[in-house]
Amino acid sequence: MSQTTALPAASAATRTPWFTLIVLAFAVFATVTVEMIPAGLLPAMSAEFDVSAAQIGLLVSLWSATIIVSSLPVVRLAARVDRRMLIVAALAVMAIANVATALAPTFEVALGVRIVAAVAHGAFWSIVMVYATSLVDPRVSGRTVAVVSAGASGATVVGIPFGTLVGQAADWRLVFGGLAAVLAAVAIVIQRRLPRRPAARPAPSRERRRDRSFRPVLAAAIACLLTSAASFTLFTYIAPYLTDVAGLPASWISPLLFGFGAAGIAGIVIAALTADRWPVASLVLMSALFAVALAALGVAAQSATAVIAGILAWGLAIGGLPAMLQSRLLGVASPELRATASALMVVFFNAGIAIGATLGGVLEQGVDLVAAALAAAGLAVLATGAVVASRLLAGR
Repeated sequence: MSQTTALPAASAATRTPWFTLIVLAFAVFATVTVEMIPAGLLPAMSAEFDVSAAQIGLLVSLWSATIIVSSLPVVRLAARVDRRMLIVAALAVMAIANVATALAPTFEVALGVRIVAAVAHGAFWSIVMVYATSLVDPRVSGRTVAVVSAGASGATVVGIPFGTLVGQAADWRLVFGGLAAVLAAVAIVIQRRLPRRPAARPAPSRERRRDRSFRPVLAAAIACLLTSAASFTLFTYIAPYLTDVAGLPASWISPLLFGFGAAGIAGIVIAALTADRWPVASLVLMSALFAVALAALGVAAQSATAVIAGILAWGLAIGGLPAMLQSRLLGVASPELRATASALMVVFFNAGIAIGATLGGVLEQGVDLVAAALAAAGLAVLATGAVVASRLLAGR
């Protein structure tokens, strides 16, 4: 029987809804796997559609571009929609789009339905953390965000590699069909078992910028942009950095990337343990570690020990930072601004990915990847400054 009443406020204050958070984390796991899986299936999809690898890459890059363009308008259009209903609708659209991708006769059809799925994904990411934190005591919102965010790391460490393996062993279309089934199942569980959460009264357009929380929210969103730009400036070219700059054997790439992902999970655990008790201090320290790790990869690239330590520290930091930044952003936003603030983070984070990948490419072609690592470190320092600015603007 479907849950049709909102969770009482007293319940949120007295217990952590672990079942709900785990279901939402699994939804995040599924959606992030859907977003990134074409990268793992690239050879098979390229061969079947008879298109170049770069064209298959559009299935990922246009996804991010679509999220940047669509997230804020969609959230504003759906401002009065119940949050649970919006999450279920987004997952349902993604499930249908994945079925269409699995059955796509041409590359153009696959690209079109992926764009539709990306619009739904932007809406999902814009509201899922707002929904999750609305179900708990504000004093544990950081832990809540970290638990739900763990699904993204799970997608990187488990979902994408497993989907790639299935695609190589069987058929890439089977992967998209399976993901459609997973998304549909999660949507049904959320609809039937998770509580409703009516949307907060949205602030009129003119009032958004007058909202006292707008400036600290914007500073936190800028920190998100700089953080993702810093990471992807180097991560996009991590394989040639490890082999051509650091001089490590190609056989080391996979273990180091696994270590990077495992360190990211540890970073999420740290975020869960510290984001509520020391929200600003833990965020500043994690951001500083991020900058130091990237700087080490630039100045000590000839030392295998320094490179390994830098990769692990980078993974730890970038694992915890998104959850910490999201928690900070929601913590300083007024209730009327939270949905818009969350959408703003989604837009800025994806814009940072595009900026970082572009900057890394320019530096790789025009200078070298040591310069890319140092530029990434500089962006990370600026991100730390934006975090401090958000603290000063919020006064807390």
